Amino acid sequence: MAVLAGAHTDHAVHMSGLPEWVRIGAALLLAAVAVLHAHHGAHMPGQRRWWHLGHGVMAAGMAAMYLLPRLRYEGLHQGGLVLFALLAAGTVAAAAGLRSREGALNPIWTMSAVDYLAMVYMLTDPALRPAWLGYAFAAYFACAVLGWIARAFDRLPVFARALPAGAGRASGPALLSAPPLGASEGAPARSRVSVALTLAVMAAAMAGMLAAM
Repeated sequence: MAVLAGAHTDHAVHMSGLPEWVRIGAALLLAAVAVLHAHHGAHMPGQRRWWHLGHGVMAAGMAAMYLLPRLRYEGLHQGGLVLFALLAAGTVAAAAGLRSREGALNPIWTMSAVDYLAMVYMLTDPALRPAWLGYAFAAYFACAVLGWIARAFDRLPVFARALPAGAGRASGPALLSAPPLGASEGAPARSRVSVALTLAVMAAAMAGMLAAM
């Protein structure tokens, strides 16, 4: 009983605004999101692969934060802090490199960098986190939920697409809503819906966690 009471207290301190059933449900949903994005990443080429795998890692990290209280798993939280700080720095560097190659700042990678920075914020020692920044991140993710549900991000360029010679179309930016080269027209349409919904779920989970901190 004492162990259970201690675990409950840890969770109450960790996320005082969320009941336990919400935390467990959110963790299960995020685990499913992680599996789906890992599956997409394994079957997508080029930049899409890394974009999906990155979201899979974020979803898994969020699931762990919902389930494992900081007071009992401080080492795990510190390891996550280092991981997502490295991912944020790597994404910023990659976005800068792609900008020089493709001539435009890729909004998809910019959003990913913000997502990683939000993970860094949530994993930082609570005594060092400015509250205003948490509210700003929560507002950003609330807008992202609406954007993914309304499919407002479908027209954002994902990366510059160079088509093979004789394809009959000019090269240009590949959109998030466009199938990758070599893919059939049916499957990407189904995957686009699932991707938008899972990203809306993940953004909602991140907004909820930030609001509860």
